[in-house]
Amino acid sequence: MPFNPSLAVLYGRFIEAAYTMYENDQNNLTPPPSSNFPAGYTLTAWVQMKDFPFIGNPVTKFYGFIAHSARDPNLAIMAIRGTDNDLEWWDDINTLGMTLFRVPSCGNVGLGFERIYETMEVVEQPPAAIGGAPRPLKSVGGFAAQVAEHVKRHAAAYSAPGPAAIEVTGHSLGAALMTLYAVQNTKEHKTPVIDALYTLASPMVGDSIFVDVFNGLKLNSWRVINKQDIVKILPPFPPTYRHVDTEKAYPSTGNVVPSISCQHAVATYLSLIDPTLKPDLSCQLPSVA
Repeated sequence: MPFNPSLAVLYGRFIEAAYTMYENDQNNLTPPPSSNFPAGYTLTAWVQMKDFPFIGNPVTKFYGFIAHSARDPNLAIMAIRGTDNDLEWWDDINTLGMTLFRVPSCGNVGLGFERIYETMEVVEQPPAAIGGAPRPLKSVGGFAAQVAEHVKRHAAAYSAPGPAAIEVTGHSLGAALMTLYAVQNTKEHKTPVIDALYTLASPMVGDSIFVDVFNGLKLNSWRVINKQDIVKILPPFPPTYRHVDTEKAYPSTGNVVPSISCQHAVATYLSLIDPTLKPDLSCQLPSVA
């Protein structure tokens, strides 16, 4: 399907909400929806995963959520934030090197991405009609299986007929992880159907075999990049890393402060997609502040 700027901005809003929810309380694994949580959707599950510190045990963190449309119980959106501190940047650096992806015959992916993906868990918020405390879904299988189970349970709770669908988005590290999810879900589960995958500031995720498998899925996939964002050329080693389809590129020169953080920020990306929006205040040039 053609690139849809309005959808890209909406997905970016969900990613911004994931960042805000984390920053409001970094120790809360099941934070409430933030004030900038997009209207018309209900948070139905949290996504948690583990950071890998230099020394000591992995640390579980809140990274994103699944939300369902208030109008259509069969439609979900999953948004995963990216790196937010030095420990999480270590996760990105640790992608140097490759390993076989968990789905057979799908090539090699970044070692760090696969390592983190293995720790991803869905913690479900039962529907209000059922009530109860948040419940982990780890017992049903890996991450893609947990997402499929959650979406199926939600549709059943509302007696929603028809196939369940999900729209997927992520920024930076979250973009890489959602690319892995798209392959595993489509290859092994096929439920929910992935209606769209829009990523912002994605690094390269895998080798040419992985990329060929991903592209062969024929998903409605758009990889939005800022031409000046250094993350798009990461990881630099090994040189067998490749990008998945389909790229939608914007230049930020003359639009934001030329720093690594400003060129990578979600707000910068949204301002490039929709020029009526502004970058973060600290990233605005004097002429447009």
